[in-house]
Amino acid sequence: MPADPTAPSGPVFLPLFQKLVPAHLETPWSPEDGMEPGELDALLAASPAAEAGLRGSGEVPMPLALYEFHLALGNCPDLLETDHFFWDADELEILDGFLLFLEDAGETTVWGLRLEDAELPDPLVWRRSTGADSEHGVWTCEGGTFSEFATDLLDWTFDETGDETEDEAVE
Repeated sequence: MPADPTAPSGPVFLPLFQKLVPAHLETPWSPEDGMEPGELDALLAASPAAEAGLRGSGEVPMPLALYEFHLALGNCPDLLETDHFFWDADELEILDGFLLFLEDAGETTVWGLRLEDAELPDPLVWRRSTGADSEHGVWTCEGGTFSEFATDLLDWTFDETGDETEDEAVE
């Protein structure tokens, strides 16, 4: 089968995600922060999302941006486990037609990507009003793509931590 002429010829989002390490951890990115494609593929194959499968194929519906996010940062808990927890590749789940990838620390809200958008390189992010273990929840579009959302969330997280407000400084 000939190569897809519309497919990217190299990493698209990887450099963006690699830059998050020096930006927020003040250390250079290293290969140990990320994963090799074979390692990532094995973890994805072991995930609940793979067990649920996409159209019975047993494959995880993985947009390029999310895949390269794990390639860049899959072994960097200092970024992935803060006020929000990005799920490890072997923890990804499918719920309500969404591929879940993030949960808040209180496990009250989850974020996902619509399965019908899985073929897009950088789909829009959706938020569920309840955690993954809740029976019902309402999905709302966040209005940004995965790469925008992930970088904005980490920028916000690290800008907020350690900053004192005027009220805190006075007390």
